[in-house]
Amino acid sequence: MKKYLLLFPEFFIIVLSIYWFLENYRGSGYVNYIALVVFVIVTLQVFLKNKIIGIMLGSILFLFGLYMVLAVLSEFRKFSTFNSSAIQLISVGFLICFVLISSSIGMLYKSFPKNF
Repeated sequence: MKKYLLLFPEFFIIVLSIYWFLENYRGSGYVNYIALVVFVIVTLQVFLKNKIIGIMLGSILFLFGLYMVLAVLSEFRKFSTFNSSAIQLISVGFLICFVLISSSIGMLYKSFPKNF
């Protein structure tokens, strides 16, 4: 059970990249190559377990999560009134950002040497 629990960060990021790709493709017909690259790299990381790639990927995803927090706040400021759509945007947006940041911290924790 612990083995599968330790893979949660990677699986969440894989699911998030699939959602990101499908949302862009269904919404505008745009093929999001960045989402595909994230999917491939994280999937390979699940099987290869390279510590250097894990540290780099965790760091990049942590910074991306912080950027997305700012993007959610920017979209929230565009609402002129505080209505249910604004509450939904801020709650779902922050939830996704929080889980992404937590997942990236989990990836960093697994990748750093234990005597560090």
